[in-house]
Amino acid sequence: MHVPTDATAHLIRQAYDAGGPYQWAREGWRNSDESGATRIVFDVERQAAERLGVLRRVIVDDGAGMEPDDMRDFLTTFGGGGKPIGVDSNFGQGFKSSVLPWNPYGVVVISYTANTPEGSMLWIERDAEGNYRLREWDIEDEYGDIGRADVIAPGEDAEHGCDWSRVRPDWVKTGTIMVLLGDGPRADTAEGDPDPTRAETAKGLLRYLNSRLLDVPVRDGKALDTTVVVLERLRERTQNRRSSKDITVKLPDDDVLVVHQRKVYGTRYFVPKEAITGPAIKVDDHGTEVQWFYVPEPHQPVGGSPDYIGQKPVVVVNYQGEAYHADSSVHRYRQFGVTDEIRGRTWLVVRPPVYSDQRPTKWGVLTQASRNMLIAKGGSELPWEAWGDSFYNSFPKGLADARDQARAKTTISTDPHMAKNLSRILDRLNPRFKASRLVSSALGKIVGFPAGGKAGAPATRLARVPAKASSSGGVGGTAGSQDLVTESPGGPVSAKEAQLRGGYPTFIWKEFAKEHQKYLADYNPKDNGTDGDGNVYQGAVYLNVRHPVFVQEMTYWSDSVWPKADPKEVSKLVRSVYGQEAVAHVVHAQRLNGSVVGREADGTVDRLGPEDVKELVGRAALSAALLGLVNVEQRLLTQGGGLFGSRANAS
Repeated sequence: MHVPTDATAHLIRQAYDAGGPYQWAREGWRNSDESGATRIVFDVERQAAERLGVLRRVIVDDGAGMEPDDMRDFLTTFGGGGKPIGVDSNFGQGFKSSVLPWNPYGVVVISYTANTPEGSMLWIERDAEGNYRLREWDIEDEYGDIGRADVIAPGEDAEHGCDWSRVRPDWVKTGTIMVLLGDGPRADTAEGDPDPTRAETAKGLLRYLNSRLLDVPVRDGKALDTTVVVLERLRERTQNRRSSKDITVKLPDDDVLVVHQRKVYGTRYFVPKEAITGPAIKVDDHGTEVQWFYVPEPHQPVGGSPDYIGQKPVVVVNYQGEAYHADSSVHRYRQFGVTDEIRGRTWLVVRPPVYSDQRPTKWGVLTQASRNMLIAKGGSELPWEAWGDSFYNSFPKGLADARDQARAKTTISTDPHMAKNLSRILDRLNPRFKASRLVSSALGKIVGFPAGGKAGAPATRLARVPAKASSSGGVGGTAGSQDLVTESPGGPVSAKEAQLRGGYPTFIWKEFAKEHQKYLADYNPKDNGTDGDGNVYQGAVYLNVRHPVFVQEMTYWSDSVWPKADPKEVSKLVRSVYGQEAVAHVVHAQRLNGSVVGREADGTVDRLGPEDVKELVGRAALSAALLGLVNVEQRLLTQGGGLFGSRANAS
């Protein structure tokens, strides 16, 4: 099967659009790495800068280099280019599709090998019809005849302000140089792709490479040396002092640029040495593991300067030494049971098996063609929920201890005695509304991954002394024999739905993160712990102590209703009543899972499912449910009257 020549440009454009910012840098770095390089520099070409004031990004390595025919194949073959092709290796399109669309004027490639020490050069550009071609030069042979060639020896080029043979640094004996020319002979490419939606900069390039490479490869006992050159305009007041100490580039208009050479170390380098860790947690039957790191106070959660890497820990997927799907969001961390108190100090590295052509029946992950994201075998999304559930069910003690210590400092706790009242309220609800859960079953028609728990496992309840009994009652319930299952396409376990009793959430008052400040409440089903009265809770409803609605409620009840009472005690009561109301809403919504809500004309039953329940307990829905509650006001008046006196007496 062949691709028509005029279709190649469209395929390249599609692959470019599918890739993210700085994808060209990843592809260029990977090509240099695979050439056996020990040093890679993302430099700026100095001759054109000094002669013309043009700043061109250059990628230089000291690898094996390419012979002339190999260079031609590499740049003119889409889906090939001489390297092994496979889902776990190369697709033969990465560098071309990521760099050519934003360099239509051309990319110059110069390569040196043991057989061609004088070097070979070619130039690929886009023609007027939008297709890519190699530029041709007139050459004169030994007999004086003029011919055309697309691969030549590098030499002087006055039009473009450089001698191409002098772009080669002294440390390159063999290797390859790629010069990005942008959209014209005077285009600047040192900052990267000029597309405003990609917002690329030289400093961003440095941060990208440090974030994209999880670990820098080690070759012959030494880490692969990768440098990014960042140019900074020299300020007039510091010019005399700095120019004597720094490498500089003087532009034709007499402006001076300082050359900063920044190293690339890889993401793992920026996990501080003070971080605590433990054995990796296995999260599926395929061998996927999650390595965790927690950085205790007072140490900074991210090492190094913000010039080198982002200043937040992340959850990443380790795919062949590269970090994919880096995410620091609340949602991603909560999938793994990492609560807000420790999210900003916790790193998680997920390492799934790599899918390979050599093992087509084995589950694994592979890159999408643009190498901007990973997918699972069969083209499905990564099983984040299943991984998160398994990690959560085997939550590391080190992280749990850190969470409890952080929570004691940062949260506004509820009155522990309120847990007894809350438990009584929910005990009345629980028998009426049971949760629908997935449990393992050989005859089940739903597939997924083991969630790590057993069917029938209850939450711990308060010990009670039965009437006329000589001993105290124990914790009720026993663990069932069926495994709980998290639904996921391609999972190895068959499952069916079962109606089970679930544990009780708690409520916690706290300040919300900036991105969630507009909400009154937020439910996290993976926040487990023990409250102040010794009760184990399953999940937590967070209430935004700084939200204007709650602030106004606290002020109203303490200033207008019971002005003579201790305002702290009044606020405690308001928090307690609202917290119980929020938890009751969540519990009731969860128990509706599987409920029949209607029937179609053909007899088909319509049921509420897990996604419907998620909507009912989502931030927006839960916040709306806490507005305009008449029953809350009545409960506050009743309970507050016994504590602080009647409203009339209080006033």
